Amino acid sequence: MLSLYKRLSVELFGWVYERHKEYFKNLELHLKNANIKMLAKTWVSLSVLTSIVTGIVCAVIVAAICIIFNVSNIIQLILFSTFPFLFALIAFTLFYVYPVQKESSIRKSIENNMPFAIIHMAAVASSGIPPEFMFELITGFEYGKISDQVRLIIRNMRSFNMSSVDAIRDVAMRTPSKEFREFLMGIVSNIESGGNLTEYIRGAAEKALFDYKIKREKYLKTLSTYADVYTALLVAAPLMMLSLLATMSIIGGNIMGMTINDLILIITWVFLPVFNIIFLAFVHVTYPGG
Repeated sequence: MLSLYKRLSVELFGWVYERHKEYFKNLELHLKNANIKMLAKTWVSLSVLTSIVTGIVCAVIVAAICIIFNVSNIIQLILFSTFPFLFALIAFTLFYVYPVQKESSIRKSIENNMPFAIIHMAAVASSGIPPEFMFELITGFEYGKISDQVRLIIRNMRSFNMSSVDAIRDVAMRTPSKEFREFLMGIVSNIESGGNLTEYIRGAAEKALFDYKIKREKYLKTLSTYADVYTALLVAAPLMMLSLLATMSIIGGNIMGMTINDLILIITWVFLPVFNIIFLAFVHVTYPGG
């Protein structure tokens, strides 16, 4: 079923990608870094078809709601001219943002587990075993997405018969984390130059742990700012607005063709939930955890 949906989307909307390749030039890289095994053309076609289907389904739902609740003509016009297009746009945006978000999630997981994984590597390397065995021992423990990266190094050596240097360099060039790439390339440089690998890994562990602490401290300060903004915009302001509207409802009258009660319902059941969801999504995206 999914493969049929993919083929249909490419046949109908493959031209969107072909005509506007310049707008999707980074998408293929994001798909690769996010480990999404799909061509950029197919992904774009899927996003267009899904957004259109979402808009149609939303329009049907809005029509059903208007019929069931006998919504006024003005409200119907607002709903039909807003929600289908809004949800179609959200669907397309989610498709476009998802690979970037997943790539970012992988990168965060790698960077947040780096201090602990590298400390483990330093302990193993201090025994004097070769790097390939050091990585193999690390695969027996879970360090988020770092474990996946290390398994790729082992796969390169075992399945593709790469040398340890080539295997590490290959993964370093493909990892979405700049910090982990620099760490792996440092290992490569030490192996090739005959440097003290144990001292290098121990120093990298100390630096990674220091950076980890700094990031957490910065985020705690930023989070307090987010709390103040949330209180002002999504708690105090809506309460004042609803109190004002409640007072105006006693007097009567309309605002932009809507009754006061309709406006209160829209603010309470549409705007507040939507903006709270947006705020929660924003906090989740900016959270420095993996």
